[in-house]
Amino acid sequence: MSGVRWLVIPLLSIALQAQAAPAPLSDLLDAMAQRLAVADQVARSKHDSGKPVLDAARERQVLEDVTQAAKAAGVSPTTAQTFFAAQMEANKLVQYGLLAAWRRGERPLPAATTDLAALRTQLNDLQARLLAGLAATGGLRAAADCPAQLDCALTAHLAAASPDDLHRLALLRALGDFCALPD
Repeated sequence: MSGVRWLVIPLLSIALQAQAAPAPLSDLLDAMAQRLAVADQVARSKHDSGKPVLDAARERQVLEDVTQAAKAAGVSPTTAQTFFAAQMEANKLVQYGLLAAWRRGERPLPAATTDLAALRTQLNDLQARLLAGLAATGGLRAAADCPAQLDCALTAHLAAASPDDLHRLALLRALGDFCALPD
């Protein structure tokens, strides 16, 4: 029996390593989830101010900023634009979902509101992390097993973070066509 134990432990270790998410992908998912968490605060700010969720001018500005920063981060501007467009769509999904839930009384309104300008600073800080994550995952996105690795990383992230259904759906939206992003 002790001989079997010596065989099982290395095999289990190999299996666990095969299922572990690559660190750059895990880091990118964490940054994406943090960006979606900021969406909660943005929704509260827009609730209080009466501003609409859709802010086309702000979205254009974000995409222009991302385009400028992409090359320095080692990311194709087209890849960055496509990825960040998906991030903004996911962010709006959270905002619309929360505003509707608050209106229907399905969720309590957060206790405090944050200034939208301060939240935009947080989003800008996350932009650099997301671009770095895109650069770090370039090889993975080109790999044939990208969908499998992404599924593994996403499963691990969701198990650890336990987001609610709205944020889980938004993270899936934020991933968009991650493995098929243009170069």
